[in-house]
Amino acid sequence: MNSNFLMGRLSYISRVPSMTKYQTPKRLFSSKLKENDDAEEIPVNPLKTVYTASHQKGDGKFYDKKPFKITCEEGKVYHWCLCGHSKNQPFCDGTHNNVFLKIKHKPVKFTVTKTKEYYLCNCKRTQNRPFCDGTHKKPEIQEMRKY
Repeated sequence: MNSNFLMGRLSYISRVPSMTKYQTPKRLFSSKLKENDDAEEIPVNPLKTVYTASHQKGDGKFYDKKPFKITCEEGKVYHWCLCGHSKNQPFCDGTHNNVFLKIKHKPVKFTVTKTKEYYLCNCKRTQNRPFCDGTHKKPEIQEMRKY
């Protein structure tokens, strides 16, 4: 192949924006954006690098088609249920510790950098654990039923 052609393709590819696994388009996170609001800002778990629970393989048991809206306080540590068996959704109640249920997923510890309202994932399919990234809007998730 012509080296000029390859160099042209490489320069084109370097200009194309790429999305990593944990980045999500802002329009998926919040469908109702207000002026002068932080709703466009996609929350990130600052504890993700400290606790590996957010990197667990697979998804937990489906719980609900809609996210859970809650006010989280800055600096407070929360435990988001990934297994989907907690009776205290979206937070962990320790159900995953029952040896008879043989649950492999552990709760995800998280905190927030600003006190405000956040949407926590209830479908357990988010790529931005524990925060909702809009995955629940997909048709295959909307067809799922709560057991």
